[in-house]
Amino acid sequence: MWKSIGLAALASVLAIPAAATSLQPHAGYSLPVHIGGRTTSGSEDNSYQWPAVYFESRFSGTQIEIRFNDENSNFNVVLDDHLIMVVRKPGNKAITIRANDGEHAIRVEKRSETQYATGHFLGFSVPQKDDVLQPSHHPRQIEFIGDSLTVGYGNTSAFSQCTPEEIFETTDSQQGFGPLTAKHFDADYQINAFSGLGMVRNYDGREHPKYHMPMLYDRVLFDDPTPASQPDWHPQVIVIGIGGNDFSTPVRPDEPWGNEANLRADYVKTYTAFVQTIHARNPEAFIILATPPARGAGYSGGTDDVFAAIKAAGDTRIDRVTLPELDKIGCNGHPSTRADAKVADFYIQYLTDHPQVWQGK
Repeated sequence: MWKSIGLAALASVLAIPAAATSLQPHAGYSLPVHIGGRTTSGSEDNSYQWPAVYFESRFSGTQIEIRFNDENSNFNVVLDDHLIMVVRKPGNKAITIRANDGEHAIRVEKRSETQYATGHFLGFSVPQKDDVLQPSHHPRQIEFIGDSLTVGYGNTSAFSQCTPEEIFETTDSQQGFGPLTAKHFDADYQINAFSGLGMVRNYDGREHPKYHMPMLYDRVLFDDPTPASQPDWHPQVIVIGIGGNDFSTPVRPDEPWGNEANLRADYVKTYTAFVQTIHARNPEAFIILATPPARGAGYSGGTDDVFAAIKAAGDTRIDRVTLPELDKIGCNGHPSTRADAKVADFYIQYLTDHPQVWQGK
């Protein structure tokens, strides 16, 4: 299923609306693809689960074909910086976009969160060899690690009470604060976030019992322990905001920690080790530890303890921030796109005030 957006307003870009067809072997020429986010990088088969992955390229001419094999995800299709289409659970389909003759930038963005499903992007193709152009290069890289706040959970919803399907349909990770911040600086980005997940304890101590962030973080696919291989990923900035789910509800006596004091101690120990591991892999990166305001002694105070421990160990490439107040009008009391934009403005201002974090890029 696909839905076009504002085609009349894009007359200068599009000559003919797109068409979707069952996927057939293509006779055209594959475009080189620039990939943002974690995928299994096959020659023409990129599998993914993390939110906000994206695929982009450039072409010349009047036509491009986008090839999907994904029954579980929704996508934005962006042509020359204009959102022209939302593709919903396309399955095994090819979608043809026709444009005015000339050079164009094409971008496909995963907008939904799929925690237990894998999708595959099969690439772009054009009819003529002369239509093949190289994708653009983004020298800056930024990574966001977190939970539902970082995902953009239900952020486009017009109401707070949502069914699981409504949560899925109203989540647009590309309107989350991470992509908005990255796009402002023309930076590549990764959104390594998972709703309901904590550092040591997931939401209510019961959600996703087989997962926790330090385990999933190394993976491309959540149930595959194969570590991610990313030789070209060297983010200058890494933003970490996780802990709301760890302290979401009181600790029950039957849980491993027994009480919040033990939970906080485990949280601080595990979070500190997590940051140190990430910094060892990215020694030049600047790390920002973030929490929303008024999140209690466990989350905010525990993050303060992590920051103090990292600083005491002599690491100066780190900072601790408190985000602006967030509304709760998205699904299940989560922030809306308006709040995401507000947080993005916060990070944009912070990074503008600290240009040295980009390492001259």
